[in-house]
Amino acid sequence: MAPAIKTILYGIGVFSLFTTIALILKLVTQSKPIDAAYFGLFTNNDLMLGVIVAIAVTIAHKRKMRLK
Repeated sequence: MAPAIKTILYGIGVFSLFTTIALILKLVTQSKPIDAAYFGLFTNNDLMLGVIVAIAVTIAHKRKMRLK
């Protein structure tokens, strides 16, 4: 598989893990649904934070693999 595809899939995996954890935390804390949220759970800020975390973790992972 091409390295670029592996990197993109890794980033998507990190983003999905982040959104899953955020969803679980919102359900456990029983936060009130927000009208401007996607599916009543995720706001734009949540999704942007997920993208930033996914990019940061993917870059760190790529650097770590380059050192090995």
